[in-house]
Amino acid sequence: MDLYVDERGDGPPVVLLHGGLLDHRMWDGFVPDLAGTHRVIRYDARSHGRSATATGDYSPADDLHEVVRATAPGGAALVGLSLGARAAIDFALRWPELVERLVLVSPGASGMEFADPYVQELQAQQVAAARRLDADAFVECFLRLWVDGPHREPARTDPGVREACRRMAMTVASNHFTAQGRLVEEHAVNRLAELRPPLLVVTGALDSSDILRLADAIVDAVPGAESARLPDAAHTVPLDAPDDFRAAVVPFLAAQGQR
Repeated sequence: MDLYVDERGDGPPVVLLHGGLLDHRMWDGFVPDLAGTHRVIRYDARSHGRSATATGDYSPADDLHEVVRATAPGGAALVGLSLGARAAIDFALRWPELVERLVLVSPGASGMEFADPYVQELQAQQVAAARRLDADAFVECFLRLWVDGPHREPARTDPGVREACRRMAMTVASNHFTAQGRLVEEHAVNRLAELRPPLLVVTGALDSSDILRLADAIVDAVPGAESARLPDAAHTVPLDAPDDFRAAVVPFLAAQGQR
């Protein structure tokens, strides 16, 4: 396996999936909350952190399946932020029997399109920075997009959170800038009603309108889906509001195995 995987604790397995340009370290503060009752599995997605750089087209859901097959062949709960949620949704559509519980945090979904002008403008700036190989500008666009968010100036973001995210994003910009290929995905945005596992959607009220709209669409499409919207968080909810995130997610995971 050319993906970096970290395992801690003992009990029902839970796989933590990080957001885009982040890595397994974003879960450092959450792992101790679970490791006493669960076996916590986290990994760096391809072209992130300590995992291999992509050299061609690949499927994030296939990569997740490889991790689950190696570490929790009977299935696991999945907790995914943003890009991690996007991979978890695709995985749940293809292998529903392997998903015990599903926590989607600030979720993306394959096939979604961004319409928020704030997101579109900063994404354009980020693409331009990538073309001129300006890593600092590329990462700053990421921070403004997905750490500060459209409703918060950088000075109002916790500086420790911003710096931790900057370091993780610089790892991607510095070590994986040669990544090639496209994501092979399920176009899940039109298949949300097919999701079946017990499902919790967690968002921050300061996130972009695109993410909040998708989160609402998931809750509306999946009977019995639960939701939590945290008022003082933007996109990186587990880092922005760790106590509130813990209060929303830990009880939901505690019911693992009861369905």
